[in-house]
Amino acid sequence: MQIKRRVAAGLVLALAALGGVFTAAPAYAYQSPLIWVGSPVNARWGESPSSHVCLFKAAPKNDWCTDLYTPDGSSGQPAYLYVAPSDSAYNNAVTTRVTQIIDDSACRYGGGGDLVTVEILYNGASYGQVTYAHLDRSGSLYVGQTVGRWGTYLGNMANLANGNGGGPGPGGASCWTGPHVHTELRATTQYACWNKGYVPYNSNLSTTNFIGFVSGPLNYNAKSPCP
Repeated sequence: MQIKRRVAAGLVLALAALGGVFTAAPAYAYQSPLIWVGSPVNARWGESPSSHVCLFKAAPKNDWCTDLYTPDGSSGQPAYLYVAPSDSAYNNAVTTRVTQIIDDSACRYGGGGDLVTVEILYNGASYGQVTYAHLDRSGSLYVGQTVGRWGTYLGNMANLANGNGGGPGPGGASCWTGPHVHTELRATTQYACWNKGYVPYNSNLSTTNFIGFVSGPLNYNAKSPCP
């Protein structure tokens, strides 16, 4: 795989052109290309990914996770897949496919709505994955399906207040605490990182805003912000 060097200033410009959000960082060398994941919904960034509990049913287990809450506390917002290389020259080489679907049982002990995991590939090789939970997922999705990496409809943010993971239902309040999309990232090698620019964690996100890398300047320690 070709190794390239870039400075963070170039990365910022590339992400801006794609509609992402990123904070300035020192220059570094990285494996080509950087692949990032955008927010699936308009939301409020939840608690720190360094302390948030990842779902036991996501396979393989992810490196970090957080909850993305709707600013007004409503459910039903559509959620979309947004994955992009920082350099548009690699657009055609980055692909995504569905590798896991769990219906009506995202939480450890059942309930919690639907879970969908999408693998991210570069030239056919796995670079990482992103998992979404607490969805009423799209019925058109199936395991093994190659989907568009930018704008594929995953489903709607679920309303689980009457059971199925909320209140007295399976999973309990510790699994579902209100309308949100639980989101997790994993890198195939090293560890995926999250965008440290979203601190404090009550910051608002717009759909497509950059939330983390699954390749590039990855940290060797789990649960870490991006360099």
